[in-house]
Amino acid sequence: MAFIQRVPEDQASGGLAKDYRFLSDSYSHAAKTRVPTPQVYTTSSLLPDYFHFGAVQNGVLTHGGAHDRPFGALPTIMVNFATSMFSSCFY
Repeated sequence: MAFIQRVPEDQASGGLAKDYRFLSDSYSHAAKTRVPTPQVYTTSSLLPDYFHFGAVQNGVLTHGGAHDRPFGALPTIMVNFATSMFSSCFY
């Protein structure tokens, strides 16, 4: 069975740990209870630049975790931008 290797939240350090904390805090604020970092973000934890972009995107879209994420095309567009920017893949 295939799997995606990830950096566990409790083993992250430096900027990666800071981004884990921010994402957890952001989702915890919206849920009004403690929430671990959603797994959709952790798939890129081995590539800190991608992971950081996910944290930045969440921060921009939620005003620093103060609001729920908006629905619509914008989040997808931002993910595509990150992929292009960090992969030198211009599409």
